[in-house]
Amino acid sequence: MKEILTPEALLTNLKDVRALTRKVIEAFPEKDFFEFKIANLRPFSGMVEEFLRVFDYLFKERFQEQHTLFLEGTFPTTKAEVLALWDRSTEILDREWQKVGDYTQPLTIYQMTFSFTQWILYFIENESHHRGQGYTYLRALDIEPPFFWGRESFGR
Repeated sequence: MKEILTPEALLTNLKDVRALTRKVIEAFPEKDFFEFKIANLRPFSGMVEEFLRVFDYLFKERFQEQHTLFLEGTFPTTKAEVLALWDRSTEILDREWQKVGDYTQPLTIYQMTFSFTQWILYFIENESHHRGQGYTYLRALDIEPPFFWGRESFGR
């Protein structure tokens, strides 16, 4: 059977999702990125921290000491620092993606075992879900969010 989703296509999809999330981060006013929330939900900065920490954990589990951590210590306190961290994590992702090898290799994280590919799909869904919350926050702030379909690879 022919592959439906190649490692290259998976990476393109992941990077498209991350680029959209970056646009949502950029759309937030500084203060609201860290403080605005609806009901008992987290501010969008808390969701972004989750994306980075969980994704970092996946790569640490996959590559062990060969992985360069995206985030060490406390989460940044300015939007500019968060965006710089986001860009740094994308550079690390590009570099380490080439080392994955067997994308079917099982990894156990948070007491769940999936293949590397399944974990990436999980992270894409998780980030997309929370990015949707970011869109809701932006609309509540009377800010027009970026187009949700504005994937970078669609223009190629």
